[in-house]
Amino acid sequence: MKLETRAFALAAGAAAAILFLLCALAVAIAPAATTAFAGELIHADLSGLSRNLTFATFVIGLIAWPVGTALSFWLVAAVYNRLTDRPVAG
Repeated sequence: MKLETRAFALAAGAAAAILFLLCALAVAIAPAATTAFAGELIHADLSGLSRNLTFATFVIGLIAWPVGTALSFWLVAAVYNRLTDRPVAG
């Protein structure tokens, strides 16, 4: 089975954009609780970290995360397709 690299990358980028929006909304509404929750996820105390959510950092993140995710998932699909082109030994 081959993956359609462009569709896979765009789907991943769209999912990253939605998750980024949800995360930014959580930080805007409840920054301390969001930071505490993120710390629990990675077993770390993040309370000393500053949360600097401005319009500029929001826009940069909304562009950078989906684009980076899309490029990464495009690469994953391309490598997967390349590896599945080879005959299976055995």
